[in-house]
Formats: sequence, structure tokens, C-alpha cells
Amino acid sequence: MWTTLTALVVAAVSMLAGPAAGATAPPVTPEPVADYFSTGLVPRLIDLYGSGNGVTSGIDFDATTKVGAISRVSEWTPDFLAGRQSDPVTRVTNNWVASVSVRGAVIGLATVWINPSTDAPELATFDSPDLAIKLAGAPAKSILVHDTAQQAWFAMTGDTLTPLVTGSSGVTGPTTAAEYQKTISVVEPVTEPGISGVAISALVLGVVILGLAIFVLLPVGRRSSRGDPDISDESDVDSA
Repeated sequence: MWTTLTALVVAAVSMLAGPAAGATAPPVTPEPVADYFSTGLVPRLIDLYGSGNGVTSGIDFDATTKVGAISRVSEWTPDFLAGRQSDPVTRVTNNWVASVSVRGAVIGLATVWINPSTDAPELATFDSPDLAIKLAGAPAKSILVHDTAQQAWFAMTGDTLTPLVTGSSGVTGPTTAAEYQKTISVVEPVTEPGISGVAISALVLGVVILGLAIFVLLPVGRRSSRGDPDISDESDVDSA
């Protein structure tokens, strides 16, 4: 009984705690995308890059053409890139990739996306076999992260970040997302509360205007209260 109760408590605590940052499982490929990779990709590649029908410079696709494992591409979240706390640190993109081989040799990396105007999967790009081979080095069940700003690719397993394509990231070996964030994030400056420069300028200008007004109007007020000496002198002369 105690064993069962302990198991239930552990399960409840795990549900409340949720997954750790960066430990999200690789996303499942939607059925329309998987169908396109299995039935629509190769015919499209033949149309664009194949030889035959008088074309001799293209790729000689044949019955040995195979599409490799499909991986959805993720990217860093805006908060992560800004140096702020982010959980998780990645978000999925509208891109899936898979290697393509002919007669056992990798010939390229196909990127498929869902066209927003048609809601249908399409071939987006077909990149070099070198990139496909490097991405194939990602550990099983890892998340494939593309850092477009650094032109780098990473495999993320839990908190471990493994560089597949270094690009300009400077990462040459396994690290963590937290350590990588310190090298690429642009931390937004914190603005201290206070009076802005415009408000100070307006305040100074107001003080100057008020001072000028007092300087100009003060003598007039004094003459009004004491009477005009020139007028009183004139009346004395007339009476004499």
C-alpha cells in the first residue's frame, strides 16, 4: 500500500513541476508533412534537379532514392535571444528537414514548409549534402535548433547543446543553453525611473518665462498703486 501511495505522490509532484527548460521532446511530424516527404518530395526533386528528357546535368534519381529521418527545426525564443529567462528556450518553426540519398550516397538536405497561402506542404530549399551529413550527427531524440543569426545548427538534448554547424557562434564543443545565451544575447538596458530630458527642458523654459513676466509687470503694478507722479505734478501747476 505504501509503495502505491509513494508512486502516486511522485507522479503528482512530477505533473506539478512540469518539464525542465530545454528538455522538451522532439515534436511529432504532422501527417500532411510526413505524407509529402514520403510521396511528394522525390517527384518534386526530379522536376527541379533531375536529369533525363534531354537534361544531362541534373541528378540521376532512380529507385534507390531514399528520404531520411524527418526532423522539425526549432529556433531560440525572443526572450532567450534578449538575455531574459525563457522556459522553454526554443520554439518550433514552420520547417522540417530530411536528408535525401541516391544509391547510398547523400545528395542533399530537403527543407519542407507549409505554405501559408495554400496550407499545403511544399519543398522550400534543397541544400548541400555536406549540411545533411552534419545534421545527421545529431543524437537520437534531440531537438534540432537553427540559429539563423549565427548561421549555426545545434542538437539539444535536455540542457546539453551540441554544435553540428559552428557558423559564427564560436561554439566548438558541447555546452549548455545558459552558457550559450551569455555569448549571443543582447540585453536590453534598464531605464531608471526619473524625469526625462524633455520634461527638464520644459521646466527650465517655464521658469525663465515666469521670471521675465515678473520682471516686466512688477514696475507697472507699482505705478498703479502709487499713482502717476507726472499727472499729479500737472494738476498742481494748473491749480496755481
